[in-house]
Amino acid sequence: MPWSYRPALDGLRSVAVYLVLLFHCGLASVGGGFIGVDLFFVLSGFLVSNVILSELDSTGRLSLGRFYARRVRRLLPAAVVVVVATSLMFLLTTSLVRRVPLVTDAQSALLYVANWNFLSQQNDYFATGVDESPFLHFWSLAIEEQFYVVFPVLLLLLVRASRRWAGATAAALAGLLALSLASQLAWAGVDPNRAYYGTDARLYQLLAGALLAVTLRGLARRPGSALAGTGALAGLAGLLLLGSGAVELSPSWRGVGATLASAVLVAGLMLSDDGWLSRRLSGRTPVYLGKVSYGTYLWHWPVILVLQEVLAVRPAVLAVISAVLSTGLAVLSYELFEMPIRTVSHLRRYTWSTVVAGVAASALVATAVVPVVLESDRKPRLVQAAAVSWAPGSTPGGTATATPASTTVGPTDRERRAPVPAIDWRAVLDDTGPMPPCSVERPQDCVVVRGDGPHITLVGDSQARMLGPMFIKLAQEHDLTLSLNVMPACSWQAGLVNVTQPLENQRKCRSLRAEWYDEALPVLDPDLVVLATLPRDDEAEWAGNLVRDGGSDETLSELNFAATTETLDTITSQGRRALVVTSMLGTPGMDPLDCLATATRLDQCEVPVPAETPVSDAYYRIASERSADVFTLDVNPIICVGAPRCLPVVDGIVVWKNRNHFTTTIATHFRREVWSALRATGALKG
Repeated sequence: MPWSYRPALDGLRSVAVYLVLLFHCGLASVGGGFIGVDLFFVLSGFLVSNVILSELDSTGRLSLGRFYARRVRRLLPAAVVVVVATSLMFLLTTSLVRRVPLVTDAQSALLYVANWNFLSQQNDYFATGVDESPFLHFWSLAIEEQFYVVFPVLLLLLVRASRRWAGATAAALAGLLALSLASQLAWAGVDPNRAYYGTDARLYQLLAGALLAVTLRGLARRPGSALAGTGALAGLAGLLLLGSGAVELSPSWRGVGATLASAVLVAGLMLSDDGWLSRRLSGRTPVYLGKVSYGTYLWHWPVILVLQEVLAVRPAVLAVISAVLSTGLAVLSYELFEMPIRTVSHLRRYTWSTVVAGVAASALVATAVVPVVLESDRKPRLVQAAAVSWAPGSTPGGTATATPASTTVGPTDRERRAPVPAIDWRAVLDDTGPMPPCSVERPQDCVVVRGDGPHITLVGDSQARMLGPMFIKLAQEHDLTLSLNVMPACSWQAGLVNVTQPLENQRKCRSLRAEWYDEALPVLDPDLVVLATLPRDDEAEWAGNLVRDGGSDETLSELNFAATTETLDTITSQGRRALVVTSMLGTPGMDPLDCLATATRLDQCEVPVPAETPVSDAYYRIASERSADVFTLDVNPIICVGAPRCLPVVDGIVVWKNRNHFTTTIATHFRREVWSALRATGALKG
């Protein structure tokens, strides 16, 4: 069947882009709307294959330079404009603290490696929330571009091979599709993020479109239009059903279903260009919206995030405003910028030079423009400063923390109202603490300082990791031996599984706890085991997400108490002492760095001390009363200066890295006071 332009396919693009937009606005009725991206992938694979095959049919050759130049003129200019405009908008609406992590996101978007960038962040416990990045949606464009770089050469080779072996092209594409689909399903069971963002796990959707193009072109006889029209309607119905979220499926299987439905829909539209659905999608409005859908897709996500900064509206209202603004910006970009670049005649004479110039311009913006804009040290102009001030003793929400009982003279009112000092925001954001390659198999790798004094082992999650530099400094100053067993999101209590983490992280956490206590700890033979972790007592957050390894019918409280008791018994039964660091004061009601970056005075970002402590603290104290070898240490009275309202900056040092963690710098700053408190517990006697 010969290829010719089908306006209905442009109309279909509009369906895809608005599915994604509605999903991102949070409409419950479009809970699976992210499959619009799957439809885009199938369409892209189908269309680009037809373009290549048509050129091969008509000329007998493929000009790779012309192909890549068309891609550059089609995609790069609009992407560069959106990235720069988004950076400028976020300069006006967000603080430096929130902008600095976006530099890498914007650069990866411009260099079309965004999917791998966001994948690395999804598995980075300390990374800023990926969903908050205005460049998140570039992950799908990155996969497409990576596909476009390789696929023309591959298809050209396959077509040449088909001249000797009939069907080689279709067979090879089917084989590659099967491999990619296998990668998708395999990763889905190990790391869903990898399955979602990985190029290898997503190529099957683009290859499905390519295989469809090859298959349709090879048809000796065209099926009946009525049958094809019915197939198109069935494909659209399947997509809308999957996009509604009414069917409970994992993202991977939803994507597989969306790929199949998309292929059926595209084939139906190609074979029934006079059918009812084809006529509807070929209307002037859906076709035009489809033509500008690339721009709509580029603009919609940053528009949604900016609107959420300045408006508090229902998802339906947000969807309407976002759709109007995104489409309007896309139309302006399409008519005034994109089309002139795509259609200017003299550029068609330059192929590889156009490719080099486009890529160079994108790289230049990524390295010379984006950092200058996003790292500009200026406060947002369109949004009021995020300074927060609470009444003394109030709880800002979320999990409560231990109450400091400082006996030192607190700061004066003048000190509290002092200006926010100059802060190296990048250094604070990058401050994560050490995490040596500790393992059951090689316990010697856990040792980070060797001395002649007592051996201390620090065990826990990211909170323990943030205390690592302080303990390293103490070990060096007091001739101690120090070993570290820390892993983010992995509490020190053995037998607990945090199911919010990737399966590989869950497996590693299991190994670093029960197996490590039984096998590696006796080899290390420490005098004292220091344990620190984020309390996981909040039913709303942790019920069902923190479970017993192997399963149990325990409540969250019963689970935490049992795991705490069992782990401490394991440690003390080996003749060792255990020191549990009680819950460390957090800032659940605000982002402390964002507050400091927008405030003018320190007192605007003071952190009140909650009146209640987490239930886990009671479990630790019960354990210490039951055993002479279990001790507790509260560092909050030391680090919270000015209780009952703690200063966010002490001696020029930022106190909190984020809502749940002190900075390593402030902990190290107060190491002498912590050392005195630790000695006072009696945990190091003997």
